[in-house]
Amino acid sequence: MLKNFFKAALLAVAAVCGLASCGDKTADYDALRPTLLGGVYFYRGYGGVDAVDARIKDAGKSKLGGYKELFTNPFEDEDISTATTILSTAWDITDGAGLKEQMERLKSSEGEHKAWDWARGVYIGWAGLRAGFITREEVDAYNASLVPLAQAKYADWNAYFNDFLAGRKAWDPQDEYGGAAEFEEVVKDLLNNEASIYKVVPFK
Repeated sequence: MLKNFFKAALLAVAAVCGLASCGDKTADYDALRPTLLGGVYFYRGYGGVDAVDARIKDAGKSKLGGYKELFTNPFEDEDISTATTILSTAWDITDGAGLKEQMERLKSSEGEHKAWDWARGVYIGWAGLRAGFITREEVDAYNASLVPLAQAKYADWNAYFNDFLAGRKAWDPQDEYGGAAEFEEVVKDLLNNEASIYKVVPFK
């Protein structure tokens, strides 16, 4: 499989917490956009934009096809214990009810930096799928429901991920949990690197 997360990177994240036609591309954009709301975590886990780009090329995949495999259901090939550890240690989530409650809170609660909330909602939703706490249909529906909310609030990917960083800063102003500089570098990479999927899939 093309997909192969680095478990240490995933646990570190937990602690801190072409195609034939335009029509086909539009469908792929729509399929990818929901999970890309949390893509900062997946780029971090895979080693950044260049590492993902090289992996896709080595596998002989198209760019959109490769990203659909890597960023959709990203925990698919991980041990279940990786997902359950992330959820229990960082979020105190041990079952489906707790997961769904937290996901809804991240989606709907009032807050200044909703990109921070929505990206984390995508992340724990995929982790919850691997843990067996939620179905694929539920994850897909949740992620899709975030897209119009994000599009109404932000102009583009830059605005979205800059607010993600602002939210993380507000959550941990002194970087007591560590990782702030790394997240800043990942966001800079995904926004500015010409190989980034965010240069391909439009925000709206």
